Amino acid sequence: MGLPIPGIHLPKRKPKNENATKVTVQSVEGTLRHLEEKELLLQTSATKVLRFRLIPRTEFRGKDGKPIRDSLLHPGDRVTIDANPDDLETAMHVILVKSGSDSDLEKAGYPVEESKISTPASSDFGKPHSVTENENADDSRETISSGSDRPSSNSDRPSSDDGHPSLSRKSDPPPDVSPKSAEPQDNSTDAIIADARSAAASFSADLPNFLVQQVTTRYAGSRKSENFRAMDVVTADVSSVNGKEDYKNIRVNGKPTDRPEDTGSWSTGEFKITLEDILSPRTAATFTPHGDDRIRNRSAWVFDVSVDQPHSHWTIMDENGRKVKPAYKGTIWIDKESRRVLRIEQEAVNMPRDFAYNTNDSSLEYGFVNIDGHSYLLPVNSVNEACGTGTSSCSRNVIQFKNYRKFSADSSVTFQ
Repeated sequence: MGLPIPGIHLPKRKPKNENATKVTVQSVEGTLRHLEEKELLLQTSATKVLRFRLIPRTEFRGKDGKPIRDSLLHPGDRVTIDANPDDLETAMHVILVKSGSDSDLEKAGYPVEESKISTPASSDFGKPHSVTENENADDSRETISSGSDRPSSNSDRPSSDDGHPSLSRKSDPPPDVSPKSAEPQDNSTDAIIADARSAAASFSADLPNFLVQQVTTRYAGSRKSENFRAMDVVTADVSSVNGKEDYKNIRVNGKPTDRPEDTGSWSTGEFKITLEDILSPRTAATFTPHGDDRIRNRSAWVFDVSVDQPHSHWTIMDENGRKVKPAYKGTIWIDKESRRVLRIEQEAVNMPRDFAYNTNDSSLEYGFVNIDGHSYLLPVNSVNEACGTGTSSCSRNVIQFKNYRKFSADSSVTFQ
């Protein structure tokens, strides 16, 4: 006869991501224009660019929704930003929608007009909706930045109006995270150049307004001799305010002048133009690996670089005011740790035969300097050399940058 069997209730299988929770966000899609450690610019229309705050907890995701390194995103990519409705200025998720084409990358390489940048408002976003977020996401992955350390103290984190850190988390991975689980860094040429390009794009935005002494010693000599003799010294106050360079108090051997080029060769643009231009997609430079090296006691990758004449933006002007933009070749050193440029060398090629100079070389070296208690990678010295067409005469400018300091309206420099 049949025996009654009590019902057996088996426990239900837990979902694979049992720590996942639903959070409410508002989203906006646009073209990535600028990405740095703590800030992102998103263009949503021809006349509007939104500025978002990035925090250590901001998560970057690929098309498949899985976490990716922020260095894999580039200006020109199509991305979606998720933000908390109560804090629309902070990006919770940055999600890659579509990688930018070559033309997209070129367009995004142009500077963003400050007048177009605005703070995100609710009207910029779609309707609130729910997305899945892993509560332990920060404990299961290592944050890999594109070259700079994430903030490590509450004082560096964005704060809400009441003074409490907003959406803060531990900036360092917990002790039990195994190094084997960290995503390996891509050391291909394309990845290294992309990271260096991203760092260069954020160069000005990362800097405080500063003032520095530029001391240029001008020499004269011959192509066949290294015995150059000093001719004069040009000093100038160089201020960088909101990324724009301004040269004031220019003196030649202590005498004021507004046109130092009237008495010899003169150069500008060492702080921003040279670095951003050689890495800009618009320049279409070709980079070829050339081994490893150490510079200023740091390990670096070395790449040969070449730029054809139609894409050259290197402007050389003679004493008569004639300007040319020659093709050039050179070498670039990129720091292995931060993936920032440490040194640039350029040599003009195929100069016009009727131009005043047929040889033009330039080098620019970067080093870590202290401004207001913080360390920044900035130009420390530069050398420019030019030789006249049909003559053995050459000029050489040796430039040193000294006494970096935070800029204020009443800042001044006194040269000894």
